[in-house]
Amino acid sequence: MEKHVHSYEEALDQAVTAFFGLGSSRRDRSKYAEIRKKLTECRFENGEDICLIDGQSDSLYFLLSGVVQVLNREGEQINLLREGQYFGEYGVLSGQKRLSTVRSMGRTVLYRMDREDVLAVLRKRPALYGEFMKRVYTQVSGKHRQILELSRARRGILQHPSNRETMSRRRMLAYYGPVLLAAALCALLIPEGTAGPVFLAPLLLMFFCVLVSKRTVESLVAGILLAAVLLYRGSPFVSFTDAMLASMGAPDNVFTVYVMAMMGGVTALAAATGAVTAFQKYADRTVRSRKSAMLLGAGIMAATAIDDSLNMLCGSFSTAEASEKQRVPRESLAALFSILPVVLCSFLPVSLWGVFVFGTLAASAGEGTAGLFVRSIPFNFYSGLAVLAMLLFCAGKLPPTKPIQMAEERVKAGGELWPAGSEDYLVREEPERWGRAWNVLLPILFLGVSAVSFRSFGSGRVMLDSACALSATVAFQFFLYGFQELLSPEEFLDHLCSGIAGSSLPVVLYLLTICFASLLDQLGLGTFLEQWASAWSVSWSAASPLFPAGLFLFAVLLTVLLGSSWSMFAMVFPLAVQMAPLLGLNPALCAGAVMAAGIAGEQNCVFTANATDVGTAVGCNPAKVLDTRLSFSIPLTAGAFLLYLAAGFVVR
Repeated sequence: MEKHVHSYEEALDQAVTAFFGLGSSRRDRSKYAEIRKKLTECRFENGEDICLIDGQSDSLYFLLSGVVQVLNREGEQINLLREGQYFGEYGVLSGQKRLSTVRSMGRTVLYRMDREDVLAVLRKRPALYGEFMKRVYTQVSGKHRQILELSRARRGILQHPSNRETMSRRRMLAYYGPVLLAAALCALLIPEGTAGPVFLAPLLLMFFCVLVSKRTVESLVAGILLAAVLLYRGSPFVSFTDAMLASMGAPDNVFTVYVMAMMGGVTALAAATGAVTAFQKYADRTVRSRKSAMLLGAGIMAATAIDDSLNMLCGSFSTAEASEKQRVPRESLAALFSILPVVLCSFLPVSLWGVFVFGTLAASAGEGTAGLFVRSIPFNFYSGLAVLAMLLFCAGKLPPTKPIQMAEERVKAGGELWPAGSEDYLVREEPERWGRAWNVLLPILFLGVSAVSFRSFGSGRVMLDSACALSATVAFQFFLYGFQELLSPEEFLDHLCSGIAGSSLPVVLYLLTICFASLLDQLGLGTFLEQWASAWSVSWSAASPLFPAGLFLFAVLLTVLLGSSWSMFAMVFPLAVQMAPLLGLNPALCAGAVMAAGIAGEQNCVFTANATDVGTAVGCNPAKVLDTRLSFSIPLTAGAFLLYLAAGFVVR
């Protein structure tokens, strides 16, 4: 008995000190002693309810021995809690009623602390209290929060298994020694004022670095360093800094960076209200078949398409239980959530994807970018084919690909809904906070309307301004969420800043790609393309209609090589914009081909983060997600290529 008492005390000590942020100092140990006096031991037998759904949130519980199950309103188990965990903190801090029933499985030992005592302790520690309130209001779901972080952290970045390992000294020398040597030789051997295609040196160095390191950002940095040295003829880091500052100071780039950062803030604020869960109850009420489960997932993604990570989260979370009840194989969900999210965002100029592409296109097209961007949307043939294919797939009208057919056979034979190797991706935590649909839909609607109307009003013509619209949308969210008492002003600011911080890597990648494209142009890439186009128009004028298809194929292969459409856009948009008028082609057709190639290339690349993100979202082995995605993306890419082949002869 003494042994059990001793172990309970040790476990309680660890749990309480961790929860309240106490250390080992004399002052903190004194505070622990005060808290310990306010704790009451509770014991429950198998099947006893510890707290009931809709009951008063009057206590915080520390679980020291045994296991408890968390049940929803229908009595279904949605989570298990084990020794060392705690529960009830959401209700204690928010003052809302219990969102679930907690029931003992076997004998359990818990320590209970009254709500008033918890709040009294926390209010004496303002920093800790603020951190807890922030944590409570961001508890959408542990798993889905992880997806959101993954999507933001890895967007546009080439993924490769070797990148997850630390590098030995020998490996670093083997990887980067040749890169540094090549850069030094180019800088020394290429004299200033050389008439040849100097831009090829940094381009080839970047490609070499991608092949060697399998990392996009540092490959761009290597290319920029060499290009800057060749252009400014100064020390590498002075030249690099001057080039980056020049890019960061350009008005178009300032606009794009602001919009990308604010888009991250708007998305984070919507997620903080529980928007990821907003549609699940509707799905549970309305889904009656596989077809309706899949179509509803597609519809939810379309309604939340301002960001491809947000719409994947909303769609996958909302339809998870309904899809399981309708026995939908996880590979089918993987196909839907691998293909559609960014495809749907590509039709919306105010989406994060649209903002990035718009900014990159503006660096090449200059005036008239907005009109060119909008006109190019119908020529994004890959996205159009993908939407059609996914709708037919959801409706059961598309012949199954091999991975889908194998999954269907497994499920029909009584097997699991998920393929082997999915065990680590099956955990699905019940959210602590349930949202309302209008908290995500109203800001999206407000954003779309204000983007078109604010600058257009009184000007007599349609003007798109996503920066002004996003500023207004943040203000709209502040009052919308504040009036509902969802977020305090401090919590609102915390989530806004967190979302802006989550956009930092896409912003850095954008600035790097724009800087690299600008340096290449200054080294003569633009002049070279004009001369090449003139020679083509004279010698190969009959082959000009083949250019859109060739451009699409080239851009797809380049994206697969780089693992990033965003890097590709900065390199290929100048080619498309400058060549189209010289060859007598429609610039919107060529711009649309590049946009489509960016999406097709990423969906055909095997080292992007998509498979991991989708696997985590739907509960499926990422290797199977990749196989399933490729079984759709490869035929879609071939179909888009044929359409560009035909469009080159028809569209002028």
